[in-house]
Amino acid sequence: MNDQEEGFVIDGISPDGKWLVVFEDNGEPAYLYLYSLTSSGDISGIVDHLWIYNQISPPIDECDQVSIVWSADSMKSIIIVDGECWGMFDLLSMRKLTAPRDQNIIVTIPLEIWEEGIPSQLGETLGVLLH
Repeated sequence: MNDQEEGFVIDGISPDGKWLVVFEDNGEPAYLYLYSLTSSGDISGIVDHLWIYNQISPPIDECDQVSIVWSADSMKSIIIVDGECWGMFDLLSMRKLTAPRDQNIIVTIPLEIWEEGIPSQLGETLGVLLH
């Protein structure tokens, strides 16, 4: 993976090629970013960002697997760390969700939320209107 001093970055493009999600941990707060893409695949702008955590121990580059996953319809994206969902963008419900905390432990977002979408009482509204 990446050297923690330089930061840890992974990304994933939606199946329809319209969206890009980037996860970045530079040793400070870690964020998930949602970007819209042009038809040629260039970034046209940031849609929103989602705080994931401030710092974790062990650091993210010591985790076994970190990946960005998109739904087949390009409407939902999640970051999965060692089999647990730590953050999600839902373009259908226009919501974003960070995994809950139990004291200092990140608690995975349940599979049902991935399958059914983020309900209105959870998370936050995406900050920018999608086009």
